[in-house]
Amino acid sequence: MRSLTLGLVAIAMTTAPALPLAAKEKKQTVWEYDGHHYESYEACKKAKQKSKERAAIVGAASAGTVAAIAGGNLGETALVAGAGALTGAVIGKNAKKC
Repeated sequence: MRSLTLGLVAIAMTTAPALPLAAKEKKQTVWEYDGHHYESYEACKKAKQKSKERAAIVGAASAGTVAAIAGGNLGETALVAGAGALTGAVIGKNAKKC
């Protein structure tokens, strides 16, 4: 009985150091977008969507501001702002891939 217990302890002690090494060998995929690293593809896609939305807002604001300063009426300014939003969304969408 005593030798059985010693044998089990010896086996446990010899295999215990190998277990963390086997756990560390698993390579984890990291997704990158715009210089930031993400743990999952979904988080990367969410960041890309947020960038696309931000680019659309900036495009609309900047184009609308320029059209208003240039002296366009309300309809022309809205049309130019819409075109700026579309352009910004396309630029934000095609900037980088996850």
